[in-house]
Amino acid sequence: MIAAYTAGKQGARSAARDASAVVVVDAFRASATITLLISKGARVIPVASVEEAASYVGADYRIGERGSAKAEEGFDFGNSPTEIEASELVSDATVVLSTTNGTQIIEAARGAPLILTGAFVNAHAVADALAVGAWGELVTMIGCGWEGCRASEDESAAGAILQRLKEKGAVLDEQAERVVDLYLTCPKESLRQNSAAQRLKRLGYEEDLDFCLAENTVPVVPRLVGDAFVGRE
Repeated sequence: MIAAYTAGKQGARSAARDASAVVVVDAFRASATITLLISKGARVIPVASVEEAASYVGADYRIGERGSAKAEEGFDFGNSPTEIEASELVSDATVVLSTTNGTQIIEAARGAPLILTGAFVNAHAVADALAVGAWGELVTMIGCGWEGCRASEDESAAGAILQRLKEKGAVLDEQAERVVDLYLTCPKESLRQNSAAQRLKRLGYEEDLDFCLAENTVPVVPRLVGDAFVGRE
């Protein structure tokens, strides 16, 4: 297996054109939120715009976030995994989700033979699922970044998944090796101080950092089937 790393919408589109399996990595917070929702038995429908999420028919819950803040009206949650963790969702809930970065990258990756979401919280579970090789010999981690810029937390979380894949025999490309090095050498405390973390702290979401930086706490592999993320069967 060859494992690669790229970032942003352009990287997602390129990976899809190459028929690569794709893992969308938005560590703060969309990938962690989707993983938690799947662990609670929900179906998660990612949409690009807040307007589409607000008007989606048949949703039990709506999650909307822009600039890390909860969308204004008609939304139950603001992409906060700790708020969702503390809630009791209805059984088999349908959740519509729109975020600043993560759902945009998911949209850009459509057409790929496989789309998963990965984060620190499910790094080993995602890598172990991919290592079986059922979805081909090329897999690409897509770091979502922030509005077109690099995000160290996404690179480090991708590195956690790639390091596990490497241990299981995958060959990493140059960019993948770079993010593995970042993961192995970048202390979590530095990620708590980056611009994304500071933004979350200002908005009162510091507890989300604890959730999102914990490794392998939600061993679930969200897989996009049709228009919804579901648990991997």
